[in-house]
Amino acid sequence: MVEKKCVRITVKGLVQGIGFRPFIAECAEELNISGIVKNCGGIVIIVASADNDSLDMFTKSIEINAPAGAVISSIVTEDISVTEFDIECKGYISGDCSFRIADSGSHIDTERLLPPDLAICDTCTKELLDPDNRRYRYPFISCTSCGPRFSIMHTVPYDRDTTTMDIFRMCPDCSYEYTQKGNIRRHAQTISCHRCGPQLKYVEYSIENTLDTNKKTDIKTDIKTDNNTICDGFYTNNMRDADHKVISKRSSKFNEIYSNDKAIYTAIERIKEGKIGAVLDIGGFHFTFSPFLKEPVKKLRIWKSREAKPFAVMFPDIDSIKKYCKVSQKEEELLKSNPRPIVLLNKSKMCDGIPEFVDEVLAGSDRVGAMLPCSPLQILLLQETGPLVMTSGNRGGEPIVTDPDIMKSYLGTGGPDFMLTHERKILTPLDDSIYQVNGDVVQIIRRARGLVPWPVDLPFELRQETFAAGGDLKSVFALGKGDKAYLSAHFGDLDDLEAAASYDHAIGHMEALLDIKPTMYVCDKHPAYISSKKAVKLSGDKDRIRHYQHHLSHVMAVAAEHDMIGRFVGIAFDGTGYGEDNSIWGSEFWWCDITKDSGSNHKRNVKIRHLGSLLPVKMIGGDDGSRDALKSLYCYLHEAKLRGYIDSGIIDDLAKRLESVYKDHRAPDIKLLDAALDHNINTIESTSMGRLFDAACALLGVCCYNSYEGECASKLEICAAGAKMATPLSVDIIKNGIFYMDGVRLIADICNKLLEGEDIMDLSLGFHKALSKVAVEVAENIGRFYGYENKNIAIGGGTFLNRILNKDLQMICNDKEYTLYQNSLVPPGDGGLALGQLYLSGCKLEIKD
Repeated sequence: MVEKKCVRITVKGLVQGIGFRPFIAECAEELNISGIVKNCGGIVIIVASADNDSLDMFTKSIEINAPAGAVISSIVTEDISVTEFDIECKGYISGDCSFRIADSGSHIDTERLLPPDLAICDTCTKELLDPDNRRYRYPFISCTSCGPRFSIMHTVPYDRDTTTMDIFRMCPDCSYEYTQKGNIRRHAQTISCHRCGPQLKYVEYSIENTLDTNKKTDIKTDIKTDNNTICDGFYTNNMRDADHKVISKRSSKFNEIYSNDKAIYTAIERIKEGKIGAVLDIGGFHFTFSPFLKEPVKKLRIWKSREAKPFAVMFPDIDSIKKYCKVSQKEEELLKSNPRPIVLLNKSKMCDGIPEFVDEVLAGSDRVGAMLPCSPLQILLLQETGPLVMTSGNRGGEPIVTDPDIMKSYLGTGGPDFMLTHERKILTPLDDSIYQVNGDVVQIIRRARGLVPWPVDLPFELRQETFAAGGDLKSVFALGKGDKAYLSAHFGDLDDLEAAASYDHAIGHMEALLDIKPTMYVCDKHPAYISSKKAVKLSGDKDRIRHYQHHLSHVMAVAAEHDMIGRFVGIAFDGTGYGEDNSIWGSEFWWCDITKDSGSNHKRNVKIRHLGSLLPVKMIGGDDGSRDALKSLYCYLHEAKLRGYIDSGIIDDLAKRLESVYKDHRAPDIKLLDAALDHNINTIESTSMGRLFDAACALLGVCCYNSYEGECASKLEICAAGAKMATPLSVDIIKNGIFYMDGVRLIADICNKLLEGEDIMDLSLGFHKALSKVAVEVAENIGRFYGYENKNIAIGGGTFLNRILNKDLQMICNDKEYTLYQNSLVPPGDGGLALGQLYLSGCKLEIKD
């Protein structure tokens, strides 16, 4: 007789919410192994009994054949006694070859990996569209491989009763599938169907009700579902009478339809009529409408105060995207990846017979923010409508809405005309993630649904559990534990009260889900940042708080992602950040030297020295000063006049020229602005790269006001992309303690060439190329300053999302055989700031003068 032994196998990693326990059970059943598998905290524990050979094959199968989506970080096997085996399996197994999925337990984890929300899989898509399937056209179909996960989790372990699916009692058919061997919904916590799961509700604002609402049905009577099967009202929230008529709710303002198919078809009719819908999806509401009609896009732009920012478009499939966009292999992979992100794609030349989007959808952009459906509801909608605009369901600057009652209050206010909603509550709001392919680099612009809460690996273990506050714009915080950095969802700008409240709520929710109790808090040095004030308050003790300079954090986010060791030059270009000298920085160069330190609690020694930036320019302060590109331009022209680069006559000529270009924009009073600059009234010294881009953009007549962050820079990039050849421009480097790039001279040179009749597009391209060239030259000068040839450059900050600037840097570095490092796992802008802060919290930082 073959001797059996008993073992306990602990599997760590992303092993919950992806069908891991059913996979384990089926492996065990095939090998005649007895025992149990259960979720414990954020891990999986297996208690098994079999002969040695079977157990060896079992553990190898776990490693090799784990389900798609699983990420195994470790498998630890320990021998246990027969008595221990019997105690742990009591009540679950009977017989020598019985294996069961047991109830979940608790566990204190050293690390916890939680499943992100998963896009609908191919199998569920086929069932969704199969008239013979009992889930035909069910808008919430899912299985162990797809559906909502993180967005609906109350706590861990991931079980039905710890998610917002806990209110839906499974019908007999779903209960059977839940325990059936080999079923794709075996222990799928989001399992549901027409009879027992979430149901759609269509709500529209209407003074006059046109629906049949006279008949009422008691919840305990038999009712019909959308696939014409009778079910007991005990299992369903979808009220329909025995004659299969819609049961709808009537009020003085709203029509409501409680029926999946009727709700969907009514929504489709309204979209085709030019109405705006609010559709509750996995991470929150989307506003959706036809991209072929002018009225809804104009209406929503006014309501959202979104004058010029392009809208994203969802397409039914990849072939339909290719009718409108150029799609590379890498871009297609991103579009089809699990997050189903928005991917910024270059527009293609339209073929005859293909309907074009109205101009207001893309608002002059040369790219389309394209995406594929991630949920069954989206598939059902687009199957009938074709491409749809899909944009975050919120008012300008606010977080994405998840509460149907809030969205209902928006109906009839000039924005959405109707909503499609349901009863499955969303606990963590999540916007769509956004990517772009920039030369050889994949860049994340927004890290959200499908990516959060998947952690970024740190190159060392943190000494303490740590909270990193991030920044105030495009705000994202992070929690650090061990060697993991868990970045939060995107909250927008914290000066919005709703965004700040969402940020506060998410901190507690993520700390509980991840079992992280911070004892160290890190934040930006800006004393007025809301995020920094929150971190200080949370710390409760000045000994538990650390402040790090904004642009250094950008650079260190790159160092963290690539585990950079040795000497390199870090470059951070962006709109604004608080400088070490209390001025506004935004174009900073750091000499960095990182070494490993195994002899202390600090895992890295980081020596840094600030050695470069744009030449500081006195700018008008305040929010309007950063939005009004003409003010930035005149501040640069004022400085150029003081330096003798141009005279007053050139400024006057430019003012007349720009007045005719920007007829609809109230130009600043130049004399008043000069007086303010001369007498230091509401002024601040700035090295912001963003303001330099604004000045160049306004000067060239491209755009004079940022209605959204980075608008001028984006439009200048589009202008440059149309150039035939770059106008030769250069940027002087001035050595005065540190290396200054003379942006004032650059603006003055553009002035002169513009008045000489040089092409605007060629000048725009010349501007970009001059900056990429001088950035590398400053890095080289810093290396020479330290007596070596610098061949390693790290770039961070939102400016490096600029395709022309970034690609040109890649080309220059390739030609010179330099190595260029940048982020691909987090955004290069403020959405990745918290990663750099976390990294610095685990380093011994030495700032050299």
